[in-house]
Amino acid sequence: MKINLYLKTTLCLTLGLLVVSTETSWAATAAFTGKVTAVKKAEAKQKDTLVHFTVEIDYFDYLSRGGGRLSKVGHTSDQRVLKLGSVCVINGRMVNAATFAKAIRSGLWGYFYETTWLDLQTTPNFQWGEVVAVGKDAFTLRVHRTHKEIHLETNPPVEIQVPYDDKVSFRMESEPSDAATALKPGNWVQIHEPRPQMIALWNRDTAYDPAEQQPVEQGKRGLANDLSCRAVLDKVVTKTPDKVLDLSAQVTCNRWLKGKKETVTLNAKKTSFVLDGKLAPPKIAAVAGREAVLCHYRSDKVPHKILVRSHDDSIFGMTVAMNSETLRLASPTGSHQVTIEKDALFQVDGVPADLQAVIKKGGELVVYPKRGRTIIAFAPQPLN
Repeated sequence: MKINLYLKTTLCLTLGLLVVSTETSWAATAAFTGKVTAVKKAEAKQKDTLVHFTVEIDYFDYLSRGGGRLSKVGHTSDQRVLKLGSVCVINGRMVNAATFAKAIRSGLWGYFYETTWLDLQTTPNFQWGEVVAVGKDAFTLRVHRTHKEIHLETNPPVEIQVPYDDKVSFRMESEPSDAATALKPGNWVQIHEPRPQMIALWNRDTAYDPAEQQPVEQGKRGLANDLSCRAVLDKVVTKTPDKVLDLSAQVTCNRWLKGKKETVTLNAKKTSFVLDGKLAPPKIAAVAGREAVLCHYRSDKVPHKILVRSHDDSIFGMTVAMNSETLRLASPTGSHQVTIEKDALFQVDGVPADLQAVIKKGGELVVYPKRGRTIIAFAPQPLN
């Protein structure tokens, strides 16, 4: 009897530890920004997955698996693109999972929250931080590598000296500016290195499909739900405008849910704003008029993350005419004629292509102008 009791007790303890271990692993969170370093197509037996990819982390939202709190910038983490449950975004555009899986490749970068929200950028990465002090030919930039308390000891912010001269172009978001205005302490800035002209074509079959998300009523951990959708921000109110992660905010916006436009006010208790692929406080990111993606998961009816797109210098519209030297676009703001640069880069549905592929297919184009070194600034905004 004593032996049987001992065996039963041991078995129960073992099973209990296995359950705890399994739940802990399943419940782990991996959210960060960084550069994609490897992509691998899923095996046929993985029915729920399209591709696996690896990211070299440069900012920790929260990582509880792998190295956890001891992880340092440069740590790598593996993620997946799911057939059902991944909200996929490329350059601020919601796309379907198949399109995303074809586009993701080594060298690209973005913000990735588990398999749930995947915010990929095919434009060059940039340095992001807040201006601390300004000198005659250089300024001090505070670069944050996390705002999560458990990661701060290992990844504290660093301050770097950034040189500038009269060859640098300055902007306040989409408007031309100058160094004195853009580099005011308290502003946050994007530091972009020179880039060639980029012309990106998007076909209709790339469109986001809400049917790829779990119905909110059936929400599960690790999966986005079908309340995730495109939006345009209106008024955002928060008592913590400087906080970056897990803040409370009242978000009023126009959203396009399953094709229907509606104005809603969402009281998010634990949300964060991601501006152009980088985490930012609401006083910088949550500005009325900016395009956004509301990211819902589990059975939540308010967004846990909000992916925001700033107004930039790109031109977009439907192709009216195009040859090897010029293209003409029709957009909501009017007609645009663009000269195609000799060193222009081309993409079709997020994948590198050539001029002939873009001309042949036609469709909606986004043109990113050629430019030299550019510093784009964002001033704090009142949110009350």
